[in-house]
Amino acid sequence: MNVDLVWKALLLGVLNAAPIGPVGLMCLRKNVEGQRLPGILAAMGMAFAYAIVSFCVLFGLNGIGQWLNDYRVICQLVAGICLLVMGWQGLRKAAAPLPRTLCPKKLAGDFTQSFAMTLLNPVPFATFAFILTSFHIVRGKLDLAADLIFSVLVFSGTMLFWVSANQILHGVKKRRGERTFRLVNRGSSVALMIFGALILVKGALEQSRL
Repeated sequence: MNVDLVWKALLLGVLNAAPIGPVGLMCLRKNVEGQRLPGILAAMGMAFAYAIVSFCVLFGLNGIGQWLNDYRVICQLVAGICLLVMGWQGLRKAAAPLPRTLCPKKLAGDFTQSFAMTLLNPVPFATFAFILTSFHIVRGKLDLAADLIFSVLVFSGTMLFWVSANQILHGVKKRRGERTFRLVNRGSSVALMIFGALILVKGALEQSRL
C-alpha cells in the first residue's frame, strides 16, 4: 500500500467521524460527559463499524449493504426507538450529578450502542462506496491484505479524530466548568430525540406503503 492510499484511508476515517449524524451526536454526548473513557469507547464502536463497512465495500461484499437496505424499515424503527431512549436517558443524566465511578457493563454498552447503530444502517455502505469510488480506491481485483490494512487505517482515522476531540473537550471543561457541558449534553440529547422521531416516522411511513 502506497503513501497516497494511507492518507486517503486516514482522511476517510476522519471525515466520517464528524458529529453531524445521530451516531456522531451520540459520541459527542458521551465525550462531554463526566469521564473520558465512555466517550472513547463510543467512538471506538463507531470506528470499528466503519472499518467493517469499508472492508465490505472494498472486498466486494456489497450484498451486506443490500440486505440492510432490504430490511431498512425494521432497522429504521429499531434505530428510531433506540435514539429516543438514548436521548431521554441523556436528558435525565444532564439533570443529575455526573457519575464518578465507571461500570464495566455500562462501558460495554457505550461501545455496543455506537457499533450497532453504525453497522445496522445501509447509509454508510452507500456513502463509503461513493467516497471510495471518488477517491479511485475501489479496484477491479480483490486483495484481502490491502483491504484489511485500509480498513485498519479508516479505524485509526476515526479514532484520531475522537481522541483529539476528547482531549480538547475535557481540556476546555476544566477551564469552563461543568455547566457549559451540561448544556451541550442537553442539546445533543434533544437532537438525538429529534433524529429518533424523524427516523421512526420515516420507517412507519415506509411500512404503511408496503
